[in-house]
Amino acid sequence: MNNEPFFIIGTERSGTNLLRLILNSHPDICIPHPPHIMKNFFGLEPLYGDLSRDEAFRKLIRDVALMVGLHPYPWDIRVDEEQVFRNARGRDLISIFFAVYGQYLNYSEKKRWGCKSTFMIYHAALIRYYYPKAQFIYMVRDGRDVAASAKKTIFNHYSAYYCAQLWKKEQQIGIHLLGKLPAESVFLLKYEQLLAGPEETLKSLCAFLGHDYRPEMLDFFSTQEARKSGSLSAAWKNTSKPLLRLNSGKFQKDLTKKEIDLFEAVAFRELDYFSYTLSRPLHTLEGAALRETGFKAGYFWEEKMSMLRVQFAHLFTDRNIGLRFRKFWFLRLLKLLRKLL
Repeated sequence: MNNEPFFIIGTERSGTNLLRLILNSHPDICIPHPPHIMKNFFGLEPLYGDLSRDEAFRKLIRDVALMVGLHPYPWDIRVDEEQVFRNARGRDLISIFFAVYGQYLNYSEKKRWGCKSTFMIYHAALIRYYYPKAQFIYMVRDGRDVAASAKKTIFNHYSAYYCAQLWKKEQQIGIHLLGKLPAESVFLLKYEQLLAGPEETLKSLCAFLGHDYRPEMLDFFSTQEARKSGSLSAAWKNTSKPLLRLNSGKFQKDLTKKEIDLFEAVAFRELDYFSYTLSRPLHTLEGAALRETGFKAGYFWEEKMSMLRVQFAHLFTDRNIGLRFRKFWFLRLLKLLRKLL
């Protein structure tokens, strides 16, 4: 059995939190809700100076530990900074990340940890430097459904234009990894495939990971972790329910024709690569891409106004809203502080 970590990568709002809960219900696997260590600190890492110096490395460890403690999906453990310092594989941020997850694995008393921070798609090469046998589950969902979901939540872009640009970029990286990595290192999992045939899909996924399939994985919604997830945020409410088999193709009623056309004009090649049916013939979209995808000020204002509307709505629906704002301001003040010192 491969005990090296695995990573669920792709784009937010693609069903990755659902998959986290399914796999976390396996007796050998733990996947804590991700505090996004690499996403939040990767740009800050150079501000800590020479990390070969104990003082600088300990400072970075301390700030990461503080951020994990402010995670709006609270962990069941506090990060032991001294243990991170001793167990870090190298003197860099990703080694801190590995050591933090290692602590959670020890707490869980399971055999293997996974990470659901989809942003790790940008760090595959660095992961493989430390863990050559690390595995990646590349999860893909119809980008138009991603955009439809993102319009209502706080975890992705709000306008079809920005969501399409992000989805296109991350699928290009994913497609590159599919072509570059050996078959035993990367597994393509389509969200729609999981909904249509969950047992068959999970058996294939477990075989890829080297773990026995357990039928109780499909009862994920009855676990304490799923109940916790569904109670914290409106964006996660479906994670405490049985698999929603009809939860695809919703963009057809949740996006306007203009939004669908814009998304397809931006990302038609990637949609076609994954065999998602386009609303217009492929050859017409090649011309539309030149006409319709240039930046317009309206996209920017749509994004900002939608963000305000959705964030305001979540003030009244999310139990963890205070933690979310606390973490938000901690990271911004930390960035300012590290630039000044």
